[in-house]
Amino acid sequence: MTAAQKFIAEMQIGPSGLVIAGGVDRANRTYRPGEPMTVSVRVNKDAYVAVLRVRRSGETTLLFPNRLQPKAAVVANTSLQIPASDTAAPLTAGKTSPELIEIVAATAGGSWLFTKAPSGDAAFVELGATTRALAKEIATSLRSHGGSETAAASQIVLIRPN
Repeated sequence: MTAAQKFIAEMQIGPSGLVIAGGVDRANRTYRPGEPMTVSVRVNKDAYVAVLRVRRSGETTLLFPNRLQPKAAVVANTSLQIPASDTAAPLTAGKTSPELIEIVAATAGGSWLFTKAPSGDAAFVELGATTRALAKEIATSLRSHGGSETAAASQIVLIRPN
């Protein structure tokens, strides 16, 4: 994991009874560049969910909510798939390894993380390069507007060279 990815992976959100189970569609979490991938999320309580992708360079993308899945609310113990179907905006592995998938959930949806929408025709929201400031902004927004319970979980996605 790169230093830029660690800023997001090590966000201090706080202890919670909210549990996130997340993963990708390959048990070994390894993809070739450009291969399609699916992220799955399950929470133990009704929650608002955000899924971030942090590339090696620190470029951060909000994968969920997105243009075709705009509602961040997820019902407890149901499986959320990103993308939702083969007809949705494709999610593909990047060109460099490792990539970090960070899943954040809260019992209240007041954080900007759960309401930010893509601009123009974009499928996902680009948040720019990850910095300590971005990680702090996310954590502060969650503590201020995320409800009494917030949680985060990380998933590393490895990319095999061609």
